[in-house]
Amino acid sequence: KNILTVGAVEPIESGYSRKEDVILGDFSSWGPTDDGRIKPDIVADGIDLISPIATADNAYANLSGTSMSSPSAAGSILLLQEYYNKLHPGVFMRASTLKGLVIHTASEAGSDLGPDYQHGWGLKKKKKAAAVITSNNTKQLIQENILNNGGVFSLPVIASGEGDLTATISWTDPKGAVETTNILNNPALKLVHDLDIRIKKGATIYQPWILNPASPSSAAQKGDNFRDNVEKVEVTDVIPG
Repeated sequence: KNILTVGAVEPIESGYSRKEDVILGDFSSWGPTDDGRIKPDIVADGIDLISPIATADNAYANLSGTSMSSPSAAGSILLLQEYYNKLHPGVFMRASTLKGLVIHTASEAGSDLGPDYQHGWGLKKKKKAAAVITSNNTKQLIQENILNNGGVFSLPVIASGEGDLTATISWTDPKGAVETTNILNNPALKLVHDLDIRIKKGATIYQPWILNPASPSSAAQKGDNFRDNVEKVEVTDVIPG
């Protein structure tokens, strides 16, 4: 639940401009997990990447695979951690915060809006994630809190009107029960701490994205996510102020 799973997509030579630009590698595995969680979490370039190989100390080759997309994503994400530490000396983001930041800033991929079981939450965008770190406490906000069992945390927000209002929550969840019977394709939920995030505007309540593992090809909907330890709410009809 707590790892960041990375799918592989083709390189976008001209740069990302729309979700149709993201083309999944034909070898990249799809979700959902047995209990319906969203996997992969994100996708990254994993086709024809130049990589060192073991035939000699200075040998390289063009390789493809999630074995390429995953380490390239890991290197980018480590740079985000280093940048955060540079702005906050002596402090590093929690693993769940870093994972949440990457998912929060991923660019849309797939045929429908929201996450899906092929591309996860979308294409990794390091520059966009770094911009959140840069503008933290102004137009963007990164917070790390402790929520006690049954507790509630509220945060007043004033919309700038400069685009959608997006909020993401991510936490490190304890391990779920290990199945000893009915092991194959067991749909029993593995989430231990079911945190929930909502955005409220007057009487209107905006819920996070959810997917239905019983119909994995269906578009994401809005509702109560009781499977994933990442939740993301996007509000498109925000009014400045």
